Amino acid sequence: MDKLPDPRWQSALAHSRYLANLLATQPALIPELAAVWTAPLTAEQLAAGLTPAATDDDAIKAQLRRLRQLTMAHIALRDLCGLAPLAEVVESMTLLADATTNFALDHYHRLLAATYGEPLDKAGRPQRLLIIGMGKLGGRELNVSSDVDYIFVYPEEGDTAGPKSIENYDFFTRLGKRVISALGEITADGQVFRVDMRLRPNGDSGPLVCCFEMLENYFLMQGREWERYAWIKARLLPGNVTEKCREKWLVEL
Repeated sequence: MDKLPDPRWQSALAHSRYLANLLATQPALIPELAAVWTAPLTAEQLAAGLTPAATDDDAIKAQLRRLRQLTMAHIALRDLCGLAPLAEVVESMTLLADATTNFALDHYHRLLAATYGEPLDKAGRPQRLLIIGMGKLGGRELNVSSDVDYIFVYPEEGDTAGPKSIENYDFFTRLGKRVISALGEITADGQVFRVDMRLRPNGDSGPLVCCFEMLENYFLMQGREWERYAWIKARLLPGNVTEKCREKWLVEL
């Protein structure tokens, strides 16, 4: 880093040990940052930073963590140089959470479906795991040290369509665990986000995923007031379900 792309970077590096260490150990980030750092991040930029070509877990996790590093450097530079208001910082972190979660969800859904087949509803239509963002994630208020609060739901019980058919519950449980590991596991490149699942029905003692009917029954019979209040900030993370399905499922939820 003998010659920085912009003289303003020097002040930012002097005030952030994290940023200085990151760029010293990951110099390949510097030209990428130089090309985009003067403008806020967009959802399209973050999505473009992830490619589905990789198939093994290590490569997928490395991709996700590199995008985290690039995003954190981008946010730190703009913040320390006085270019990013607080609203931009929390929105950029939220966009990162959305992009990485959706990428992991889509990737591992395809892998599991290749083995077990697509999970179907009673009418034979494919189903998706829906990830509800809670707390700061739901309210688009993530800061640079926030964890992500999820609730995993799916529309209906049933079975997958493959030769190795399993129940939808089993399929989505496996999928949820893969998503959590992809984001939360600490590797040589760090982690993407700490994942907190304690806001789901029955907390740590409850199942990792639940169908709409189970979720509804829980809130009718057992849900406490604070759990209901927590849903005020709930947000269905943008994924690769169609808008028509999204509208239908949001109504049912």
